[in-house]
Amino acid sequence: SSLTTVGSSCRGWLKARTLRGSAHRIPTGQAHAVVGYPRKTSIMLKKFFKRLAAWISIFTASTAGAYDNTRTPPFEPAKTGRGFQSISIHPNGEEWLISEYSDAFTPYSVCYLLIYNLRDHTYQRLDLPKNYSYVEANFSQSGEQIVFVRQPPSTKGDHADIMNSYANGEIVIMNRDGSGYRVLPIPRNRIVGPALSPSGQKLAYLVASSDKPRSRGMHIAFFEIWEFDFKSGEHQLFAGPINFYHAAVISYLSESEIIAGAIFPEHTGTVERPDYLNQYRGSEIFRIKRGMRFAPEPSYYDLAYAKFPTIDLQGDIFYQAEVAKVGISLVRKNHSDNTTVWREPLMNMASVSQYVAAPAGDYVGFIYGGPPLRTKQGTSALGYFDLKTEKWIPVIPPLVSESTLIPLKLHH
Repeated sequence: SSLTTVGSSCRGWLKARTLRGSAHRIPTGQAHAVVGYPRKTSIMLKKFFKRLAAWISIFTASTAGAYDNTRTPPFEPAKTGRGFQSISIHPNGEEWLISEYSDAFTPYSVCYLLIYNLRDHTYQRLDLPKNYSYVEANFSQSGEQIVFVRQPPSTKGDHADIMNSYANGEIVIMNRDGSGYRVLPIPRNRIVGPALSPSGQKLAYLVASSDKPRSRGMHIAFFEIWEFDFKSGEHQLFAGPINFYHAAVISYLSESEIIAGAIFPEHTGTVERPDYLNQYRGSEIFRIKRGMRFAPEPSYYDLAYAKFPTIDLQGDIFYQAEVAKVGISLVRKNHSDNTTVWREPLMNMASVSQYVAAPAGDYVGFIYGGPPLRTKQGTSALGYFDLKTEKWIPVIPPLVSESTLIPLKLHH
């Protein structure tokens, strides 16, 4: 069965924030037992209770469902790869906003914005201005607006040309029908994951803040979270500077808090990097409040290697993690802090690179890919996990060349 545990009963016992001298939360009757403990002891206690919660989750399995985490679930992966760059799911649960690279209409690869309908399997291409690639597209929480990054396409395909394309990204917002098309007054840069706040009054996005020294690993730039205010027309750091080594996705948890999928920040207080990774079990998920001056500790490290966070409108958080005695799994932590685990299927040595929860929380879409799917068009494919049937289902839209054009009312 799917693994379920009430995590709040264990983690509520000791919730210690160890970075930057944050306060400890301890049951009142036990305060005398830990007051005055050194910082190292506090960290050890926190690690113990986090791992205890993870251990309990393995041995308190719910038998209500039919999902069997002792077996690899069935899944029929795609035979060939495509150029899927990102997906976003409309609140109606049927429409997927997809960024897909293709050379169907040009001698070089361009990224198009398309809408795929899960119900009738139509694939429609948004009639946006030519001479741009459109990436990192997302619906607003209402589904009435679309935000995305436009950048010049890489016509040559060499490294310098690709980096120039990345470096000239601009954020565009428009209504679903194309009206209100607006390029935001934000400096061009390598921009990732723009996301609208629940009210639609603010927009957060990741920016490659500076080049890293060559000795600092494989990633080429540090990333910061910035925020644009539609009322004032100004943009500023949401928090930090933090200097994430890499970042791929952000979502608003509320008007003042963001959840980010990112690799650990450069500055982690007095904690050395290897200890930092071990202490937080490789978690790449951070909860960040507006105005934080320093990097928070990672979240959801009761399970190892947590990454790819995504949320639904009920506040449930889904992510990937490595679960003892199960393996790499899709994890749901609901708003009551209960955890459910579903073992991922094998995908012919390919792997998930993005999870996206449907707003209603009834399924989770994903992009997966790798060398087995390598074609001229790309190495990625699509699928979703249905929470009701607990089945992993492939999604294969028609080719971009077979998509129909959606006329838009483009005006500023």
